[in-house]
Amino acid sequence: MFSWLRNITAGGDVIGRDKIINILPAPTQMDLLSQKYVEEKSNQQVTYVIIDELTHYSNEKYDIRDLTEKLEDAGFGYLIDVGEELKEEVSKLIIRNQHYKSAQKIITYLLAEVESIFNANIKSKLLDVREEASLKLLFRTHLEKEIQAHLGDNVLEIFNRQINGMVYFLTGNCHLEWK
Repeated sequence: MFSWLRNITAGGDVIGRDKIINILPAPTQMDLLSQKYVEEKSNQQVTYVIIDELTHYSNEKYDIRDLTEKLEDAGFGYLIDVGEELKEEVSKLIIRNQHYKSAQKIITYLLAEVESIFNANIKSKLLDVREEASLKLLFRTHLEKEIQAHLGDNVLEIFNRQINGMVYFLTGNCHLEWK
C-alpha cells in the first residue's frame, strides 16, 4: 500500500501535524547579571575592587549643594528626612553588595536608569508638583514601574523604597537637580 514511501529520508523536521515553534526572548542584561550574581555568591567569588562607574555615582562632587539644599531650593523641604533615610538605605545596599562584581554592575545599571528616567520624565514635571501625593504618583508612574520591569529575578531584593532612594542618593551626590 505505501511501497512508494521506501527509501525516503527527511531533510528536516518530521511532523505528524501542526508544527509549534516556541521562541523564548533572549535573556536581558539584568537576567545575565542576576545569574552571575547567584554564581558568584554560591562560589564565594568576592572582589575588593569597586567598578569605576559605581565609584562615579557614589562620590560626591565638590562645591555643589547637598541633598538638603537641593530639596529646599526646589520647594521640597518637607522631603528632607525621608530623602536622607532613603539615601542611607541605598548606601547600605551598595556596601552590603560591594564584594560581588555582578551586584556592583546591577546597582550601577539601576542608578544609571534612575538618572536617565528622572532627567527625561520627572524633572520637567516637578514645577507643577507641590504635594507629596503628587510626587509619589510621579515617581510611581515614571520610575518605579520602569525599574521594576528591569529587575527580573531581583536577586538583590531592591524594592520601591530603594528605587526611590536612588533618586535621593543621586541628588545628594550631585548627579540630579530638582529645578
